[in-house]
Amino acid sequence: MTTTERRSRVAYQFPAFRGLGFRHAFSGRVRGEDADGDVGHGPNTDSVVIERNRKAFLEDAGYDLADLVVSRQTHGINVEIARREDRGRGLYPTFDGFPATDAMVTNEPSVALGTIVADCVPIILYDPRRQVLGLAHAGWRGTVGAIAAATVQSMTDAFASSPSDIFAGVGPSIGPCCYEVGHEVIDSWSRSDTPGYDRAVLERESGYHFDLWEANRLVLRAAGVPDDQIESSKRCVRCEHERFFSYRATRQLGSPPGRNLMIAQLLTD
Repeated sequence: MTTTERRSRVAYQFPAFRGLGFRHAFSGRVRGEDADGDVGHGPNTDSVVIERNRKAFLEDAGYDLADLVVSRQTHGINVEIARREDRGRGLYPTFDGFPATDAMVTNEPSVALGTIVADCVPIILYDPRRQVLGLAHAGWRGTVGAIAAATVQSMTDAFASSPSDIFAGVGPSIGPCCYEVGHEVIDSWSRSDTPGYDRAVLERESGYHFDLWEANRLVLRAAGVPDDQIESSKRCVRCEHERFFSYRATRQLGSPPGRNLMIAQLLTD
């Protein structure tokens, strides 16, 4: 692929968030590049390739690698505050990110929050009144554990945000069309007592499908975020495996493995 043919590595941005006081970008697969543009370090990845891809994505999106903060995600519900001094935390080669942390919040424009996903949901939270930004990683365990609500609570506790001021974006992930799950997931979700929980459960001939988009919307709504301030991409990474990395597509279709990166940063005045 030549320089003139190379497309931007920014695969998705929320149209509804244009004009707000932060910027964001979501990476994806780039055919013809080494490892198809994978930006996630893993046990079987080439660190040189991953770093080259990550820097190319950040360059396309207009970010400085030195500002990025990435945590050590474990599908939990822990939320940490990212301060100015945390810039660069969690990056290669030290990987010194916040331990066992799946969401971060900040009020520092110098900090770019990042989360690595394949099928899981990246969730952006933004309070324009207090100028506070949050970013969460929500798989089914994080969704059931209400990590989105925990992130809202952290913004409230640390920076006096009001849930009614917060805008939320539920990013590309595996969609209800492709996310067939077992009883463990459905039973855990039902026990969460999230109001309207049944709306996120779809019964098909083959079994149950879990709607992570709807589930996280319900969690956010229960946390006080207004419905009309919750934006969902409704982009299924499994269906669009030619554009995004998807864990299930890797297993079911034999497509190249890899991870996507969501990044978000407050704008300076």
